[in-house]
Amino acid sequence: MSTLYRYLKWDGRQPEFGLDSGDFFSEMSDYLMEGWTPDEAYEWILKQGLKGQKTKVMGIDGLRSELASWRQKAYEKYNPGSALDGIKSELDEIVSRELSHVKNTLPADSPESEERERFLSSLDPKPARAIESLSGYEFLDGEAERRFRALLGRLEDIKKAERFIKRFGEKFTGDAQMDLDSLLELIDRLEELDGIEKNLISGDFDGIDTDGISWALSGEAGESLYLLKNFKSALEKSGYIRTNGERTVLTPRGIRKLGESALTDIFSSLNRDKIAEHDTGLRGSGPAKHEESKDYEFGDPFNLNIVNTLKRSLARESDGRGIKVDPEDFEVYETEYQTQAATALLLDLSWSMSFQGRFPAAKRVALALDHLIRTKYPKDDFHIIGFSTGARKLTTRELAVTTWDSNDPFTNIQEALTVAARTISGSRSANKQIILITDGQPTAYYLDGYLQVELPMFFGGLSPRATFETLKEVKRVTGMGIRINTFMLDDSPSLRRFVDEMTRINKGRAFFTTPDQLGKYLFVDYLKRKRKML
Repeated sequence: MSTLYRYLKWDGRQPEFGLDSGDFFSEMSDYLMEGWTPDEAYEWILKQGLKGQKTKVMGIDGLRSELASWRQKAYEKYNPGSALDGIKSELDEIVSRELSHVKNTLPADSPESEERERFLSSLDPKPARAIESLSGYEFLDGEAERRFRALLGRLEDIKKAERFIKRFGEKFTGDAQMDLDSLLELIDRLEELDGIEKNLISGDFDGIDTDGISWALSGEAGESLYLLKNFKSALEKSGYIRTNGERTVLTPRGIRKLGESALTDIFSSLNRDKIAEHDTGLRGSGPAKHEESKDYEFGDPFNLNIVNTLKRSLARESDGRGIKVDPEDFEVYETEYQTQAATALLLDLSWSMSFQGRFPAAKRVALALDHLIRTKYPKDDFHIIGFSTGARKLTTRELAVTTWDSNDPFTNIQEALTVAARTISGSRSANKQIILITDGQPTAYYLDGYLQVELPMFFGGLSPRATFETLKEVKRVTGMGIRINTFMLDDSPSLRRFVDEMTRINKGRAFFTTPDQLGKYLFVDYLKRKRKML
Protein backbone atom coordinates (compact mmCIF):
# COMPACT_ATOMS: atom_id res chain seq x y z
CA MET A 1 0.00 0.00 0.00
CA SER A 2 1.51 3.32 -1.04
CA THR A 3 1.41 6.48 1.07
CA LEU A 4 0.30 9.77 -0.44
CA TYR A 5 2.05 12.94 0.72
CA ARG A 6 0.67 16.37 -0.06
CA TYR A 7 2.92 19.43 0.23
CA LEU A 8 1.20 22.77 0.69
CA LYS A 9 2.62 26.25 0.98
CA TRP A 10 3.19 27.19 4.63
CA ASP A 11 0.42 29.42 5.93
CA GLY A 12 0.97 29.10 9.66
CA ARG A 13 -1.78 26.52 10.24
CA GLN A 14 0.08 23.32 9.42
CA PRO A 15 1.73 21.32 12.21
CA GLU A 16 5.35 22.30 12.55
CA PHE A 17 8.23 19.89 12.29
CA GLY A 18 11.17 20.94 14.43
CA LEU A 19 14.41 22.51 13.33
CA ASP A 20 16.19 22.13 16.67
CA SER A 21 19.54 23.89 16.31
CA GLY A 22 20.63 22.62 19.72
CA ASP A 23 19.99 19.06 18.59
CA PHE A 24 21.89 19.72 15.38
CA PHE A 25 24.83 21.28 17.21
CA SER A 26 24.99 18.37 19.62
CA GLU A 27 25.36 16.02 16.65
CA MET A 28 27.95 18.31 15.11
CA SER A 29 29.93 18.35 18.37
CA ASP A 30 30.65 14.62 18.06
CA TYR A 31 32.68 15.35 14.94
CA LEU A 32 34.34 18.37 16.54
CA MET A 33 35.50 16.08 19.36
CA GLU A 34 37.24 13.97 16.73
CA GLY A 35 39.22 17.06 15.75
CA TRP A 36 37.25 17.96 12.65
CA THR A 37 36.84 21.61 11.74
CA PRO A 38 33.31 23.08 11.76
CA ASP A 39 33.37 23.11 7.94
CA GLU A 40 34.41 19.45 7.76
CA ALA A 41 31.71 18.48 10.27
CA TYR A 42 29.10 20.49 8.35
CA GLU A 43 30.03 18.90 5.01
CA TRP A 44 29.91 15.42 6.51
CA ILE A 45 26.49 15.97 8.07
CA LEU A 46 25.22 17.28 4.73
CA LYS A 47 26.49 14.11 3.09
CA GLN A 48 25.48 11.51 5.67
CA GLY A 49 22.67 13.20 7.57
CA LEU A 50 22.21 12.91 11.30
CA LYS A 51 20.13 11.14 13.87
CA GLY A 52 19.64 13.47 16.80
CA GLN A 53 17.58 12.95 19.92
CA LYS A 54 14.63 14.81 18.45
CA THR A 55 15.27 14.96 14.73
CA LYS A 56 16.33 12.41 12.13
CA VAL A 57 17.63 13.96 8.94
CA MET A 58 18.57 12.17 5.75
CA GLY A 59 21.81 13.35 4.18
CA ILE A 60 22.60 14.12 0.57
CA ASP A 61 23.45 10.45 -0.06
CA GLY A 62 20.05 9.38 1.23
CA LEU A 63 18.23 12.01 -0.82
CA ARG A 64 20.14 10.99 -3.96
CA SER A 65 19.17 7.39 -3.24
CA GLU A 66 15.48 8.35 -3.25
CA LEU A 67 15.91 10.25 -6.51
CA ALA A 68 17.65 7.23 -8.03
CA SER A 69 14.82 5.01 -6.80
CA TRP A 70 12.24 7.23 -8.52
CA ARG A 71 14.26 7.08 -11.73
CA GLN A 72 14.63 3.30 -11.55
CA LYS A 73 10.90 2.81 -10.99
CA ALA A 74 10.23 4.85 -14.14
CA TYR A 75 12.63 2.64 -16.11
CA GLU A 76 10.83 -0.45 -14.87
CA LYS A 77 7.34 0.91 -15.57
CA TYR A 78 7.31 2.66 -18.97
CA ASN A 79 7.87 1.81 -22.63
CA PRO A 80 8.85 5.10 -24.34
CA GLY A 81 9.27 3.40 -27.72
CA SER A 82 5.52 3.66 -28.26
CA ALA A 83 5.42 7.41 -27.60
CA LEU A 84 5.86 8.37 -31.29
CA ASP A 85 3.40 5.83 -32.67
CA GLY A 86 0.65 8.42 -32.69
CA ILE A 87 2.88 10.90 -34.55
CA LYS A 88 3.82 8.29 -37.12
CA SER A 89 0.19 7.35 -37.64
CA GLU A 90 -0.83 10.98 -38.09
CA LEU A 91 2.02 11.58 -40.52
CA ASP A 92 1.08 8.50 -42.53
CA GLU A 93 -2.52 9.71 -42.80
CA ILE A 94 -1.38 13.17 -43.94
CA VAL A 95 0.90 11.72 -46.63
CA SER A 96 -1.79 9.25 -47.72
CA ARG A 97 -4.37 12.01 -48.00
CA GLU A 98 -1.99 14.19 -50.04
CA LEU A 99 -1.11 11.30 -52.38
CA SER A 100 -4.78 10.57 -52.96
CA HIS A 101 -5.41 14.23 -53.74
CA VAL A 102 -2.44 14.33 -56.16
CA LYS A 103 -3.74 11.30 -58.06
CA ASN A 104 -7.26 12.71 -58.23
CA THR A 105 -6.33 16.22 -59.34
CA LEU A 106 -3.26 15.84 -61.54
CA PRO A 107 -2.90 13.84 -64.78
CA ALA A 108 -1.45 10.44 -64.00
CA ASP A 109 1.46 10.78 -66.46
CA SER A 110 2.30 14.42 -65.81
CA PRO A 111 5.83 15.27 -64.58
CA GLU A 112 4.42 17.10 -61.54
CA SER A 113 2.30 14.12 -60.51
CA GLU A 114 5.26 11.76 -60.83
CA GLU A 115 7.58 14.11 -58.91
CA ARG A 116 5.11 14.57 -56.03
CA GLU A 117 4.36 10.85 -55.77
CA ARG A 118 8.08 10.03 -55.79
CA PHE A 119 8.81 12.60 -53.06
CA LEU A 120 5.94 11.56 -50.81
CA SER A 121 6.80 7.88 -51.16
CA SER A 122 10.48 8.30 -50.24
CA LEU A 123 10.16 10.18 -46.92
CA ASP A 124 12.50 9.19 -44.05
CA PRO A 125 10.89 6.69 -41.65
CA LYS A 126 11.90 8.88 -38.70
CA PRO A 127 9.10 11.37 -38.04
CA ALA A 128 11.34 14.38 -37.35
CA ARG A 129 13.26 14.07 -40.63
CA ALA A 130 10.10 13.40 -42.60
CA ILE A 131 8.48 16.53 -41.14
CA GLU A 132 11.58 18.61 -41.93
CA SER A 133 11.48 17.34 -45.53
CA LEU A 134 7.78 18.17 -45.84
CA SER A 135 8.26 21.66 -44.42
CA GLY A 136 9.10 22.99 -47.90
CA TYR A 137 6.44 20.99 -49.71
CA GLU A 138 3.41 22.79 -51.20
CA PHE A 139 0.37 20.76 -50.29
CA LEU A 140 -2.51 20.46 -52.72
CA ASP A 141 -4.91 19.11 -50.07
CA GLY A 142 -5.93 21.85 -47.65
CA GLU A 143 -6.86 19.48 -44.80
CA ALA A 144 -3.57 17.62 -45.14
CA GLU A 145 -1.70 20.93 -45.00
CA ARG A 146 -3.59 22.05 -41.91
CA ARG A 147 -2.84 18.81 -40.10
CA PHE A 148 0.80 18.94 -41.19
CA ARG A 149 1.21 22.50 -39.87
CA ALA A 150 0.06 21.18 -36.47
CA LEU A 151 2.77 18.48 -36.59
CA LEU A 152 5.35 21.00 -37.74
CA GLY A 153 4.60 23.08 -34.65
CA ARG A 154 5.67 20.14 -32.50
CA LEU A 155 8.86 19.37 -34.42
CA GLU A 156 11.18 20.31 -31.52
CA ASP A 157 9.18 18.13 -29.12
CA ILE A 158 9.39 15.24 -31.56
CA LYS A 159 13.15 15.71 -31.96
CA LYS A 160 13.54 15.79 -28.17
CA ALA A 161 11.58 12.55 -27.85
CA GLU A 162 13.63 10.85 -30.58
CA ARG A 163 16.93 11.87 -28.96
CA PHE A 164 15.75 10.60 -25.58
CA ILE A 165 14.59 7.26 -26.97
CA LYS A 166 17.85 6.78 -28.87
CA ARG A 167 19.95 7.53 -25.77
CA PHE A 168 17.95 5.95 -22.96
CA GLY A 169 15.42 3.67 -24.63
CA GLU A 170 17.30 0.50 -23.75
CA LYS A 171 17.09 1.29 -20.03
CA PHE A 172 13.32 1.01 -20.06
CA THR A 173 11.90 -2.44 -19.47
CA GLY A 174 8.26 -1.66 -18.62
CA ASP A 175 5.06 -2.22 -20.58
CA ALA A 176 3.16 0.98 -19.82
CA GLN A 177 2.40 2.72 -23.11
CA MET A 178 3.09 6.43 -23.53
CA ASP A 179 2.14 9.16 -25.94
CA LEU A 180 4.30 12.11 -26.86
CA ASP A 181 2.96 14.37 -24.12
CA SER A 182 3.44 11.81 -21.35
CA LEU A 183 6.97 11.08 -22.59
CA LEU A 184 7.83 14.78 -22.61
CA GLU A 185 6.54 15.09 -19.07
CA LEU A 186 8.69 12.14 -18.04
CA ILE A 187 11.72 13.68 -19.76
CA ASP A 188 11.16 16.92 -17.86
CA ARG A 189 10.95 15.00 -14.60
CA LEU A 190 14.16 13.10 -15.28
CA GLU A 191 15.95 16.31 -16.30
CA GLU A 192 14.69 17.94 -13.12
CA LEU A 193 16.06 15.00 -11.12
CA ASP A 194 19.46 15.46 -12.79
CA GLY A 195 19.45 19.15 -11.91
CA ILE A 196 18.45 18.50 -8.29
CA GLU A 197 21.16 15.88 -7.98
CA LYS A 198 23.80 18.29 -9.29
CA ASN A 199 22.64 20.91 -6.80
CA LEU A 200 22.77 18.38 -3.96
CA ILE A 201 26.28 17.30 -4.88
CA SER A 202 27.49 20.90 -5.03
CA GLY A 203 25.58 21.87 -1.89
CA ASP A 204 23.56 24.51 -3.74
CA PHE A 205 20.31 24.14 -1.81
CA ASP A 206 19.11 27.56 -2.92
CA GLY A 207 18.78 26.17 -6.43
CA ILE A 208 16.30 23.50 -5.28
CA ASP A 209 12.59 24.21 -5.05
CA THR A 210 11.73 22.27 -1.90
CA ASP A 211 7.99 22.69 -2.55
CA GLY A 212 8.13 21.61 -6.18
CA ILE A 213 9.99 18.34 -5.68
CA SER A 214 7.44 16.55 -3.51
CA TRP A 215 6.56 14.24 -6.41
CA ALA A 216 9.97 12.55 -6.15
CA LEU A 217 10.58 12.42 -2.37
CA SER A 218 8.96 10.71 0.59
CA GLY A 219 7.69 12.79 3.47
CA GLU A 220 10.82 12.13 5.52
CA ALA A 221 13.08 13.04 2.61
CA GLY A 222 11.14 16.23 1.93
CA GLU A 223 11.52 17.33 5.55
CA SER A 224 15.19 16.37 5.49
CA LEU A 225 15.81 18.49 2.40
CA TYR A 226 14.20 21.47 4.12
CA LEU A 227 16.23 20.92 7.30
CA LEU A 228 19.52 20.49 5.43
CA LYS A 229 18.81 23.63 3.45
CA ASN A 230 18.36 25.59 6.69
CA PHE A 231 20.89 23.69 8.82
CA LYS A 232 23.78 26.16 8.71
CA SER A 233 21.61 29.28 8.90
CA ALA A 234 19.83 27.83 11.95
CA LEU A 235 23.15 27.34 13.73
CA GLU A 236 24.20 30.86 12.80
CA LYS A 237 20.90 32.37 14.01
CA SER A 238 21.26 30.46 17.27
CA GLY A 239 24.70 31.96 17.72
CA TYR A 240 26.69 28.70 17.69
CA ILE A 241 28.73 29.40 14.54
CA ARG A 242 29.55 32.28 12.25
CA THR A 243 31.08 32.61 8.81
CA ASN A 244 34.50 34.21 8.80
CA GLY A 245 35.46 34.73 5.16
CA GLU A 246 35.38 31.29 3.57
CA ARG A 247 35.65 29.50 6.92
CA THR A 248 33.08 28.57 9.53
CA VAL A 249 34.16 29.19 13.11
CA LEU A 250 32.65 28.49 16.51
CA THR A 251 31.34 31.47 18.43
CA PRO A 252 31.92 31.87 22.20
CA ARG A 253 28.40 30.55 22.70
CA GLY A 254 29.17 27.55 20.50
CA ILE A 255 32.30 26.80 22.50
CA ARG A 256 30.35 27.03 25.77
CA LYS A 257 27.69 24.74 24.31
CA LEU A 258 30.41 22.29 23.30
CA GLY A 259 31.72 22.16 26.86
CA GLU A 260 28.20 21.92 28.28
CA SER A 261 27.36 19.02 25.97
CA ALA A 262 30.58 17.24 26.90
CA LEU A 263 29.85 17.72 30.60
CA THR A 264 26.28 16.49 30.17
CA ASP A 265 27.49 13.40 28.30
CA ILE A 266 29.89 12.51 31.09
CA PHE A 267 27.49 13.14 33.97
CA SER A 268 24.71 11.23 32.25
CA SER A 269 26.93 8.16 32.45
CA LEU A 270 27.58 8.58 36.17
CA ASN A 271 25.28 6.95 38.67
CA ARG A 272 24.12 9.29 41.40
CA ASP A 273 25.66 7.17 44.10
CA LYS A 274 29.03 7.22 42.36
CA ILE A 275 29.60 10.84 43.31
CA ALA A 276 27.86 10.53 46.67
CA GLU A 277 30.31 7.81 47.70
CA HIS A 278 33.07 10.40 47.80
CA ASP A 279 31.59 12.87 50.31
CA THR A 280 34.22 13.58 52.99
CA GLY A 281 32.10 14.85 55.86
CA LEU A 282 34.39 17.85 56.38
CA ARG A 283 32.58 21.04 57.29
CA GLY A 284 33.59 24.63 56.74
CA SER A 285 33.00 27.67 54.57
CA GLY A 286 31.31 26.87 51.29
CA PRO A 287 27.90 26.26 49.68
CA ALA A 288 25.05 25.35 51.99
CA LYS A 289 24.00 21.71 52.18
CA HIS A 290 20.25 22.17 52.43
CA GLU A 291 19.57 18.62 53.49
CA GLU A 292 21.45 19.07 56.82
CA SER A 293 21.30 21.73 59.56
CA LYS A 294 22.67 22.28 63.07
CA ASP A 295 22.54 24.63 66.05
CA TYR A 296 23.97 28.04 65.28
CA GLU A 297 27.39 28.70 66.78
CA PHE A 298 29.18 32.01 66.83
CA GLY A 299 31.19 32.40 63.61
CA ASP A 300 29.01 30.10 61.50
CA PRO A 301 27.77 31.46 58.15
CA PHE A 302 24.19 32.60 58.78
CA ASN A 303 22.49 30.21 56.34
CA LEU A 304 19.33 30.14 58.42
CA ASN A 305 16.97 27.15 58.38
CA ILE A 306 13.82 29.23 58.93
CA VAL A 307 11.40 26.32 59.23
CA ASN A 308 13.36 24.47 61.91
CA THR A 309 14.12 27.71 63.75
CA LEU A 310 10.43 28.58 63.99
CA LYS A 311 9.52 25.03 64.98
CA ARG A 312 11.98 25.17 67.88
CA SER A 313 10.62 28.52 68.97
CA LEU A 314 7.03 27.25 68.93
CA ALA A 315 7.99 24.08 70.77
CA ARG A 316 9.70 26.13 73.47
CA GLU A 317 6.96 28.74 73.92
CA SER A 318 3.46 28.64 72.43
CA ASP A 319 1.16 30.71 74.63
CA GLY A 320 -0.78 32.21 71.72
CA ARG A 321 0.83 35.65 72.05
CA GLY A 322 2.97 35.31 68.93
CA ILE A 323 6.34 33.82 68.20
CA LYS A 324 9.40 34.87 70.20
CA VAL A 325 12.70 33.71 68.73
CA ASP A 326 15.68 33.43 71.07
CA PRO A 327 19.30 32.94 69.94
CA GLU A 328 19.25 29.31 71.06
CA ASP A 329 16.41 28.68 68.59
CA PHE A 330 18.57 29.47 65.56
CA GLU A 331 19.35 26.52 63.34
CA VAL A 332 21.59 26.98 60.30
CA TYR A 333 22.35 24.84 57.30
CA GLU A 334 25.66 23.09 57.43
CA THR A 335 28.15 23.91 54.72
CA GLU A 336 30.64 21.75 52.94
CA TYR A 337 34.26 22.79 52.58
CA GLN A 338 35.36 23.29 49.00
CA THR A 339 38.94 24.01 48.07
CA GLN A 340 40.23 26.57 45.64
CA ALA A 341 42.76 25.05 43.27
CA ALA A 342 45.06 25.83 40.40
CA THR A 343 44.85 23.01 37.86
CA ALA A 344 46.74 22.30 34.67
CA LEU A 345 45.32 19.59 32.45
CA LEU A 346 47.92 18.03 30.14
CA LEU A 347 46.29 16.60 27.01
CA ASP A 348 48.29 14.13 24.94
CA LEU A 349 48.09 15.03 21.23
CA SER A 350 50.61 12.45 20.00
CA TRP A 351 49.95 10.14 17.07
CA SER A 352 48.98 7.12 19.18
CA MET A 353 46.04 9.07 20.65
CA SER A 354 44.28 8.69 17.29
CA PHE A 355 43.65 5.00 18.01
CA GLN A 356 40.68 3.33 19.74
CA GLY A 357 38.73 6.54 20.34
CA ARG A 358 41.30 7.88 22.80
CA PHE A 359 41.60 11.43 21.49
CA PRO A 360 37.87 12.31 21.28
CA ALA A 361 37.35 10.88 24.77
CA ALA A 362 40.24 12.91 26.19
CA LYS A 363 39.17 16.07 24.37
CA ARG A 364 35.59 15.67 25.59
CA VAL A 365 36.84 15.36 29.18
CA ALA A 366 39.07 18.42 28.78
CA LEU A 367 36.24 20.55 27.43
CA ALA A 368 33.84 19.28 30.07
CA LEU A 369 36.27 20.01 32.91
CA ASP A 370 36.94 23.45 31.47
CA HIS A 371 33.20 24.16 31.37
CA LEU A 372 32.63 22.78 34.88
CA ILE A 373 35.34 24.92 36.43
CA ARG A 374 34.35 28.08 34.58
CA THR A 375 30.70 27.75 35.57
CA LYS A 376 30.77 26.10 39.01
CA TYR A 377 34.23 26.98 40.34
CA PRO A 378 35.01 30.32 38.71
CA LYS A 379 37.60 31.21 41.38
CA ASP A 380 39.77 28.27 40.37
CA ASP A 381 42.63 28.67 37.94
CA PHE A 382 42.41 26.18 35.09
CA HIS A 383 44.80 25.79 32.18
CA ILE A 384 45.01 23.33 29.31
CA ILE A 385 48.33 22.27 27.81
CA GLY A 386 48.52 20.13 24.72
CA PHE A 387 51.64 18.11 24.06
CA SER A 388 53.13 15.76 21.52
CA THR A 389 56.74 16.24 20.39
CA GLY A 390 56.45 19.66 22.03
CA ALA A 391 54.04 21.31 24.45
CA ARG A 392 51.88 24.41 24.14
CA LYS A 393 49.13 26.16 26.07
CA LEU A 394 45.65 25.95 24.56
CA THR A 395 42.82 28.39 25.00
CA THR A 396 39.28 27.05 25.23
CA ARG A 397 38.69 28.28 21.67
CA GLU A 398 41.79 26.45 20.43
CA LEU A 399 40.88 23.29 22.34
CA ALA A 400 37.42 23.24 20.73
CA VAL A 401 38.93 22.78 17.25
CA THR A 402 42.22 21.05 18.04
CA THR A 403 43.10 17.54 16.91
CA TRP A 404 45.97 15.14 17.46
CA ASP A 405 49.28 16.12 15.88
CA SER A 406 49.72 13.90 12.84
CA ASN A 407 53.11 15.46 12.05
CA ASP A 408 54.49 15.27 15.60
CA PRO A 409 54.11 11.66 16.71
CA PHE A 410 56.32 11.69 19.84
CA THR A 411 55.34 12.17 23.51
CA ASN A 412 57.10 14.95 25.43
CA ILE A 413 55.72 14.68 28.97
CA GLN A 414 58.79 16.47 30.30
CA GLU A 415 58.05 19.75 28.51
CA ALA A 416 54.34 19.43 29.29
CA LEU A 417 55.18 19.27 33.02
CA THR A 418 57.56 22.22 32.66
CA VAL A 419 54.96 24.39 30.96
CA ALA A 420 52.30 23.34 33.49
CA ALA A 421 54.47 24.08 36.51
CA ARG A 422 55.47 27.46 35.12
CA THR A 423 51.83 28.28 34.40
CA ILE A 424 50.32 27.44 37.79
CA SER A 425 53.28 28.27 40.05
CA GLY A 426 52.22 31.92 40.19
CA SER A 427 48.70 31.10 41.39
CA ARG A 428 47.71 32.33 44.86
CA SER A 429 46.03 29.01 45.57
CA ALA A 430 47.92 26.76 47.94
CA ASN A 431 46.49 23.74 46.13
CA LYS A 432 48.19 23.16 42.81
CA GLN A 433 47.67 20.06 40.73
CA ILE A 434 48.44 18.64 37.33
CA ILE A 435 46.07 16.24 35.58
CA LEU A 436 47.94 14.23 32.97
CA ILE A 437 45.93 12.38 30.30
CA THR A 438 48.09 10.21 28.06
CA ASP A 439 48.39 6.79 26.51
CA GLY A 440 52.15 6.36 26.38
CA GLN A 441 55.53 6.71 27.98
CA PRO A 442 57.86 9.62 27.11
CA THR A 443 59.71 9.49 23.81
CA ALA A 444 60.77 13.15 23.52
CA TYR A 445 62.57 15.51 25.92
CA TYR A 446 64.83 18.54 26.13
CA LEU A 447 68.49 18.20 27.10
CA ASP A 448 70.68 21.28 27.48
CA GLY A 449 68.06 23.28 25.61
CA TYR A 450 67.91 20.94 22.59
CA LEU A 451 64.95 18.78 21.64
CA GLN A 452 65.71 15.05 21.58
CA VAL A 453 63.53 12.17 20.42
CA GLU A 454 64.13 8.58 21.38
CA LEU A 455 62.28 5.48 20.29
CA PRO A 456 61.74 2.68 22.84
CA MET A 457 64.48 0.06 23.11
CA PHE A 458 62.01 -2.58 21.94
CA PHE A 459 58.32 -2.81 21.06
CA GLY A 460 56.29 -1.84 24.10
CA GLY A 461 59.43 -0.89 26.03
CA LEU A 462 60.71 2.35 27.49
CA SER A 463 62.97 5.06 26.09
CA PRO A 464 65.67 5.15 28.80
CA ARG A 465 66.96 8.71 28.47
CA ALA A 466 63.51 10.18 27.81
CA THR A 467 62.18 8.37 30.90
CA PHE A 468 65.09 9.55 33.05
CA GLU A 469 64.76 13.22 32.02
CA THR A 470 60.99 13.12 32.50
CA LEU A 471 61.29 11.67 36.00
CA LYS A 472 63.81 14.41 36.83
CA GLU A 473 61.13 16.95 35.88
CA VAL A 474 58.58 15.05 37.99
CA LYS A 475 60.92 15.42 40.98
CA ARG A 476 61.37 19.15 40.31
CA VAL A 477 57.61 19.70 40.03
CA THR A 478 57.10 17.73 43.25
CA GLY A 479 59.51 20.06 45.01
CA MET A 480 57.25 22.96 44.01
CA GLY A 481 54.37 21.38 45.94
CA ILE A 482 52.43 20.38 42.83
CA ARG A 483 50.49 17.11 42.86
CA ILE A 484 50.33 15.02 39.66
CA ASN A 485 47.31 12.81 38.96
CA THR A 486 47.82 10.59 35.93
CA PHE A 487 45.06 9.08 33.81
CA MET A 488 46.50 6.41 31.54
CA LEU A 489 44.66 5.08 28.49
CA ASP A 490 46.99 2.09 28.14
CA ASP A 491 48.31 -0.41 30.66
CA SER A 492 51.31 -2.10 29.09
CA PRO A 493 53.83 -3.45 31.66
CA SER A 494 56.55 -0.94 30.73
CA LEU A 495 54.08 1.94 30.94
CA ARG A 496 52.98 0.76 34.37
CA ARG A 497 56.59 0.76 35.56
CA PHE A 498 57.04 4.35 34.41
CA VAL A 499 53.78 5.49 36.02
CA ASP A 500 54.54 3.65 39.27
CA GLU A 501 57.88 5.42 39.52
CA MET A 502 56.31 8.79 38.73
CA THR A 503 53.65 8.36 41.45
CA ARG A 504 56.26 7.14 43.94
CA ILE A 505 58.25 10.35 43.43
CA ASN A 506 55.28 12.70 43.44
CA LYS A 507 52.98 10.87 45.89
CA GLY A 508 50.20 11.49 43.37
CA ARG A 509 47.80 8.95 42.00
CA ALA A 510 47.48 6.99 38.79
CA PHE A 511 44.38 5.62 37.10
CA PHE A 512 44.57 3.09 34.31
CA THR A 513 41.34 3.37 32.36
CA THR A 514 39.76 3.15 28.92
CA PRO A 515 38.38 5.95 26.69
CA ASP A 516 34.77 5.18 27.61
CA GLN A 517 35.56 5.22 31.34
CA LEU A 518 37.94 8.20 31.40
CA GLY A 519 35.23 10.77 32.17
CA LYS A 520 33.90 8.75 35.11
CA TYR A 521 37.32 8.25 36.67
CA LEU A 522 38.42 11.84 36.29
CA PHE A 523 35.24 13.60 37.34
CA VAL A 524 34.47 11.42 40.33
CA ASP A 525 38.02 11.94 41.54
CA TYR A 526 38.01 15.68 40.81
CA LEU A 527 34.69 16.36 42.55
CA LYS A 528 35.74 14.24 45.51
CA ARG A 529 38.86 16.33 45.95
CA LYS A 530 36.90 19.57 45.64
CA ARG A 531 35.19 18.57 48.89
CA LYS A 532 38.35 18.27 50.96
CA MET A 533 41.83 19.70 51.26
CA LEU A 534 43.97 18.76 48.32
